Amino acid sequence: MATSLKRIEKEFILGSARDEKVRVLLIAGSGEWPVLITELGPDKVTLSHAMPLRLLRRGQVYEFRFVYREQAMAFRAKALDIRESSLSVELPASVYKNLGRRYTRRAPPSELAVSFSFHGDRYDLAFPITREYEQVAEPEPSSSFDPHDIRALIADFNERGSEFASERAVRMFKERKPESLEERLIVRTGKIYYLPTSIGGLPSADPYSRPRIVTRAIFGDFLREQGTHEEYVEDELIRFERNKRNAGVLSELMVPLLFQEYVIGYVCLVNKQQGKPPFDLSVLETFHQFSKVLAYSLMINGYFRNAPKKPQDYQADVIDISAGGLLFSNASKDLAASLLPGSALELTVRVGERSVKAEGLVKRTYRDASRVYYGIEYQEIEPEDFRYLFESLYGRGFTDADATGVEGLGVKMPLKLD
Repeated sequence: MATSLKRIEKEFILGSARDEKVRVLLIAGSGEWPVLITELGPDKVTLSHAMPLRLLRRGQVYEFRFVYREQAMAFRAKALDIRESSLSVELPASVYKNLGRRYTRRAPPSELAVSFSFHGDRYDLAFPITREYEQVAEPEPSSSFDPHDIRALIADFNERGSEFASERAVRMFKERKPESLEERLIVRTGKIYYLPTSIGGLPSADPYSRPRIVTRAIFGDFLREQGTHEEYVEDELIRFERNKRNAGVLSELMVPLLFQEYVIGYVCLVNKQQGKPPFDLSVLETFHQFSKVLAYSLMINGYFRNAPKKPQDYQADVIDISAGGLLFSNASKDLAASLLPGSALELTVRVGERSVKAEGLVKRTYRDASRVYYGIEYQEIEPEDFRYLFESLYGRGFTDADATGVEGLGVKMPLKLD
């Protein structure tokens, strides 16, 4: 997350950039132009430049970026005085570090066109839709669960489940809707309901880098969505935990079976038998892996064979674009239900006469009254395609500083300058 420098640190870094002749990039027009800080006054900064004067206008606010001690910096400042080879701007109120974006955004060029498709076939299924998106792929080889024989897979589940739980089941939503509070919870969130012990209660934190557990806070948010008044949320959570204890539940686990944007069912384990150990994270991991294997097994064994398929190709209405990703919007409700954070995409970015292919990942989404906006980060892109895209967007060549000197969102690719 970008952090604003304190006044003394800001003045020190700008002064050091002047003294060490650090190259600063001024963003104007459709390109980035190198400038140098030559003077630093109490209320203005003077820079030398060799850029076309037509790109500069007094009173215009410009963005500046530079790298100092391998740390990306940025600031905005209003142009005060413009001359043939020098530019004076207001002393910036703030200079930022720890930038959350590796490459600066650009308005889409007029000749830009972007389309995307999902990996593999996508299905229109009569199952509840969740907030998560799970790209169903072949799991890593495992000695515990084999996806190719469903009967054997279920038998393995029952055998492993009996080690930890007094009750175990795989329940599907094919011919029914979620009914219980726990079922509605895992469908709404797409996360794992996990009660390590009924005495300890719901977990307060999620230890995973990509959150997958219903924490106490998430459960509380769900209750609010269901109409529980704020002042009663904590009471409802306490009542829920007490009811579990009164029912003799010692540990409980419900892992949703995620297939694309759907929850097709869930894996349930309940222990009411004294003497069995509580469900720790290794138990959760085991049956989370089972849920992934089962979803893949259902797919390869034809469970969705007769389901209608959704369209593959979509056009993206691009809001802005950078060498590291893009932001686009779409009004489709169907797409909004499918294109969730974590979704993988195959992107085709056409600039001029050349099409660039890239693997993309949905990092975030937000919506207004009529449209949904999707922030996409490139995950894989060929080096020559990346170089072409970079030069087309920024109007200059790609340098070593661009490859290694800027922190933020990384583009995962084997990029070399030689």
